[in-house]
This record gives sequence, structure tokens and C-alpha cells, in this order.
Amino acid sequence: MNDLSLLTSSLENVMNKAELIDNLLERIAILEGEVQILRGIQKESWVALDKAAIEIGKSTSAIRQIVKNPKKMMPKGKVWKQESKGASIYINLKEYRKAM
Repeated sequence: MNDLSLLTSSLENVMNKAELIDNLLERIAILEGEVQILRGIQKESWVALDKAAIEIGKSTSAIRQIVKNPKKMMPKGKVWKQESKGASIYINLKEYRKAM
């Protein structure tokens, strides 16, 4: 191989990698957009207690105490739900925020 063909080959390789990087950056941007959409949906739907705690910024036990407080219980089925005692608790974030 002469110097010119070696240089041409190297430039083609760099160009291919640059195109690959651009393609990957576009895919990342698309995925980030989809994650934002999913986070928006999650903010208005039923989520597990641990995920609700992260979103709200309180501990799981604090949220559990707030929603199940016998003196001022939040509406079961609207703000929180639990299939049976000991089962996972789910929080409707939109309704939780309204009730707060």
C-alpha cells in the first residue's frame, strides 16, 4: 500500500466511526425522549410504594403512614390500593398530590 491509499483507508475508517457516533447519539436522544414520556405517564398513574417514595421525596414508611393513618386515611382505591394485608401497596401519584 502506498501512503495515499493508506491515508484514504484511514480517513474512510474515521468517517465510518463518525457516522456511527452520530447514529448512536441520535438513538440516545430518542431513548431519552421516550424515558421522559414514561416518567410523565408514571407521575399520573399507579406506582409501587418504593417508586412513589422516590418520586415524592419521602420514605416508604412515611408514605405508608400518611395514606393508612386511621385518623385521616386517604381514600383507598383512589389514592392507594393493596390487594390484601401484606401485599404490595400502590400509590396513584396524581391523586396523592391532590389529597396532600
